[in-house]
Amino acid sequence: MSKDRSRQLAALAGKYIQRQGTDVSEREAQGLISSLLDSWKRQMGDRDGVMSRPDGSQLRHDELRVPKLPVSDRSVHTRQDPPKNVSSAHLADHAIQNYHNLMRGFDEMVVSDDRESLRIHLSAEFVMIRALIEAASLAVWILGPEDSDTRVARAMRFRHTELNFSKKLAIRFADLIGDGAESEANAQVEFVDGQIQDLRLIADRAEITWGKVRPSANPGLIAEEAGSYVPGLGPALTYWYWSTASSIAHGEPENISQLSDVRFVGVDVRDEPVAHMEPSLVTIWNHLQVAHTIIEAAHMLWNKRAASPSRSGEA
Repeated sequence: MSKDRSRQLAALAGKYIQRQGTDVSEREAQGLISSLLDSWKRQMGDRDGVMSRPDGSQLRHDELRVPKLPVSDRSVHTRQDPPKNVSSAHLADHAIQNYHNLMRGFDEMVVSDDRESLRIHLSAEFVMIRALIEAASLAVWILGPEDSDTRVARAMRFRHTELNFSKKLAIRFADLIGDGAESEANAQVEFVDGQIQDLRLIADRAEITWGKVRPSANPGLIAEEAGSYVPGLGPALTYWYWSTASSIAHGEPENISQLSDVRFVGVDVRDEPVAHMEPSLVTIWNHLQVAHTIIEAAHMLWNKRAASPSRSGEA
């Protein structure tokens, strides 16, 4: 290494060679994160219970379209296990509750015990933010459509996707276990097949074509389609924020390096620069703000779909 290059590198040691923001914007992001979490904790930190959907509301109508199957109509493999988590109201309610449960965990992880400072990590926040975006997007995806058919079909479609994953899990688990696991795996596959058979009958009685229920609904697709119901985001940005949060949560090195602050440390034995990646409060704030924007849209849509007929008429 030349003496000039050595001096140049030595002068860089300890300095940022990549920032997602400036010193000012990083401090502002810290304040914004703290403010959002404090506001959420005051308003939503203790929320519990099932969200209401009065008689006559759109959500109640959606629920009543989904029949309860009598035992005699169920698959022989599900006689003791009636279909669950099928209605649009139940799944949207669960998704919203799940969001706020996750926010409790995020708040506990990030905010100090005296709530005077933040404890920020490189990628742990994105594990939570990805889950936050997925939970909020699911609620919006189900509640967003104006027509009951689409809301009911999407709830069933999501449930059908879950059941298929459960079936694949049982089959793959048996393959990995090897000899002796076939009977347990076969029993689980038969049970899931029975649940799918029941779901198909429910869809038929709700006048939902099976072709609308069968396609897979993965988290990326749900985030993308949910974005069309979120003012200021749209499908592309919603998908982008979900995708980047997901890749950082999975430890994908390229996205972690691109969305982190990078501080120069020195050089290695090959005279290659060595840098230390640090969490960027600007990046975390941008992603957290998107999750919060989506859940706000979910709450607004819930209030719209759960409004009584008199309130709907006044709106």
